[in-house]
Amino acid sequence: MTQYYFLISAFPPLTLEATPSLSFKDLKEMLLMNLTPRDWRHFDRLLRPIDLYNIRAFWLGAPLDDRGQWKVKELEEELLVKQDLPEFLIDYLDRYETTEDRLRYFSSLYSSLYREAEETLGGFLREYYRFERELSLILVALRAKKTNKDLIREMQFEDPYDPLVAYILAQKDALEFTPPRDYEEVKLLFDLYSEDPKELNRAILEVRFKHIVEVEQPQDFSIDRVLAYAARLLIAETLTMQNVEKGMEQLRQYE
Repeated sequence: MTQYYFLISAFPPLTLEATPSLSFKDLKEMLLMNLTPRDWRHFDRLLRPIDLYNIRAFWLGAPLDDRGQWKVKELEEELLVKQDLPEFLIDYLDRYETTEDRLRYFSSLYSSLYREAEETLGGFLREYYRFERELSLILVALRAKKTNKDLIREMQFEDPYDPLVAYILAQKDALEFTPPRDYEEVKLLFDLYSEDPKELNRAILEVRFKHIVEVEQPQDFSIDRVLAYAARLLIAETLTMQNVEKGMEQLRQYE
């Protein structure tokens, strides 16, 4: 396993209390020059949620997140040629041929993404996607209860025999959802900020950042440590962009 002592030593400290001094764009350039081809593919796997977000944005005619793999023209070509897409995405494009259907069933792609991660990944990426999946399911359950949606319908793309999915479905008739102990903090945050989506999103970003810090190994100089830093930078940069947007909204109130 390749060790990245000098690369990791060059990473500036990263917290949520300050704007990152290293942009994700600059980090990608550093990694492109330093990672082995195999480890670069691991980095690509970290970016798959952004790529999915961009595919949906492309179909909606919305701006893309420039931290993903493709620009608009490249993405348009990739969706036609399907040469470098993951197998689950190719299957999805073949199954749903119209943009309307592709948007209607889009949430199933995340289920496929997490399933693929569990089956094919190890190390940091496996843990990262495990937590992202569980956190996502907990939030779906909390929102469903708050908005009186059918939990069975909300979990239609999940394996009903999966322990967490079964735990959630067992509460389909309950007045409110009680998460597993590991996610009690998430429910507290949801109850506190459910009427303020931006603040809730900020709080969830902080939960995600904190989890990565907890699983990151400070003495590790492998690709796992590089990926953990990249994942934290994605979150920190997203939070910074939201803070800028919030500041602009506050300024507009005085115009």
